[in-house]
Amino acid sequence: MDQGQSSSAADQGVTVTESLVTEMAQRLRTPAPEVDASVVCLISWAGSDGFDRRDYEPANVRIGPFHRDPSHPTENEKKDALHHLLPHDDEQGRADDLNHYLDEMARVVPRARGCYSRWFSTIDTEEFKCMLLVDGCFLHSRFVPSRAAPAPVNDDISVDRDIVFLLENQLPFFVLVEVQKLITADAEDNYSVVVDNVLGRIQALVRLNEYSAVTVPRPTTPPCHLLHLLHMYFRPTSLPLNDAPAIPRTRSAVAAAPTPSSQPAQIPMLPLRNNQGAAANGNGAANEVIPPPPGAPVRQTRWRAATYYHTAGVRFMERKVGSGDGEARSILDVERRGDWLHIPILAVDNNTFRMLRNMVALEQNSPQLRSSHVTAYCLFMSQLASTKEDVELLVAKGVIVHLLHSADDVAANLAGLCDGVVLDAYNPDLCYLRAEHAALEEVCRDGWKKSKAWLRHTKCNNYLMGLAVLAGAGLFFCTVEQSVFAALSYFQGKK
Repeated sequence: MDQGQSSSAADQGVTVTESLVTEMAQRLRTPAPEVDASVVCLISWAGSDGFDRRDYEPANVRIGPFHRDPSHPTENEKKDALHHLLPHDDEQGRADDLNHYLDEMARVVPRARGCYSRWFSTIDTEEFKCMLLVDGCFLHSRFVPSRAAPAPVNDDISVDRDIVFLLENQLPFFVLVEVQKLITADAEDNYSVVVDNVLGRIQALVRLNEYSAVTVPRPTTPPCHLLHLLHMYFRPTSLPLNDAPAIPRTRSAVAAAPTPSSQPAQIPMLPLRNNQGAAANGNGAANEVIPPPPGAPVRQTRWRAATYYHTAGVRFMERKVGSGDGEARSILDVERRGDWLHIPILAVDNNTFRMLRNMVALEQNSPQLRSSHVTAYCLFMSQLASTKEDVELLVAKGVIVHLLHSADDVAANLAGLCDGVVLDAYNPDLCYLRAEHAALEEVCRDGWKKSKAWLRHTKCNNYLMGLAVLAGAGLFFCTVEQSVFAALSYFQGKK
């Protein structure tokens, strides 16, 4: 019996070995697909298996190959959108239209594959072109008016959240333009029609939640996908909008691009794993670093906690997001004015963290985008408000307005915004808030300002106590003055 079992195990081992050898030989014969070097930001895997992936996965609508599921209930809804876009009314005409659409989509399959960080070799060309057509028609129906749907469907914020906010749940933008070409016989600019309608919808979405009041002009270079277009609305006012940041990339450069699971060891990075603890509490030891040698680039240290800044003399002021004078154009427009830190109001709900985390993932996976502004903002907020006390302080100042269960929930979500993030602490171009950080550090080191803050917070924390302190100070100076004059009179009398 033992000999039979040993023989069977040996045969299975040989079979597995032969299968592996055959598979590796096939891979060696098949060249690896090239990544499209013209794509500014690839549609890629956003989260890491070591972190909570709920904010990266679609809840209702699955778009593209990452989360493709032909048996998902919304597939019928997506096919209905395709059915409504077929121009003919009779069955034979619709069949001909469908075959024509599929043939046209088959031509763009290689280009579409190049827009993803993976080739998805398990999905053959037939399946891929069907996916592009069905998903593309569904997205088109949500944004662009057509003969079948004069008013695009926009009745479900959860659908918009899935198709706009999620990096893994994207379709190349040019697919929507291809759908527009298929369903219209006009010679007008199909790209302009699609991008203008999408921009209008995204602008309404970000203004509804007061995330941004930026007006994004029509990009001269087509965006890569919907999240890329959303990202254009989140840019500090001090920096110009550049909608064509692509740089030439070789295949080796693409392979060497950093991912969430591969951190370049040669660049000192900020300790972003777990923003809570001593480093986030604002104590001096957490920010002490060895002075760099002369001529070396200055390394930005961690932001201190809001409660620490508050006790050190920094005052917080909410800043409305809008298009008026003095208003912030987006939540990224943090500004220091003297000892006051003006922070745009952040309306917090569950969609807020989903949106921010996916834009951080977009920047992390797209070094050629040459933008880390959202990452820098999230780093700032995650370290500023990582505890319940910090959040309560910012809520009292009007900086944070939240709809979550408690301040603890807000703090936990903010603290986790940058978990697993890689950021070059020495590159000033990747952190637009460096000047604010340096100025706040000066305030924290000013002993006189700390004393004034202590007096303001402990002795003058309301109007009555303030008046009492002023009256006491006045009485003290009057007493001193009386004593001085009495002493002078005494000495003059002796003379």
